[in-house]
Amino acid sequence: MKDKSIYASAPAYYQYYFDLIESNDLLRELRLNEEEVCNVISEIPDQTWHYAYAEGKWTCAELIRHIIETERVFSYRALRFSRFDQTALPGFDENKFIDALHTVKFSQDHILRDFKAVRASTIALFETMNDEMLRFAGNANGLSVTAEMLGYMIVGHTKHHIQVLQDRYVIG
Repeated sequence: MKDKSIYASAPAYYQYYFDLIESNDLLRELRLNEEEVCNVISEIPDQTWHYAYAEGKWTCAELIRHIIETERVFSYRALRFSRFDQTALPGFDENKFIDALHTVKFSQDHILRDFKAVRASTIALFETMNDEMLRFAGNANGLSVTAEMLGYMIVGHTKHHIQVLQDRYVIG
């Protein structure tokens, strides 16, 4: 049974993402999620790669870039908090991050390699944390969060967007 007390003090909108996670074993969840994401990326047909299911929505490629870039931001926050840094960290504008990449074309292979590299780095980072480091609360985007919450948020956020890819882009 999953112990939800780990997330009890998390910001309310994080709860949806935490509910997508099956266990309290963060490293296991990160590894399982990596396998799932790699499988989905590999299944995206070439003709769907730059497809958006509606006007104003991201393409498959952009959505996966969003997953990668959000993981980078959350991992950085987790690093800072796990090292007992009390500096308040700002939010980020996910749309500006993606808009900045519109002039750069990434191949499916490149994005898959980038995701694997980022996830390997995330796993290696969380392997360096003990319980005290995981549970130190810092401030990100005006919210009190821990490195542990951010780790689970990485998994839940990724699961959410993979589900969007499967449901709205008809992949897998």
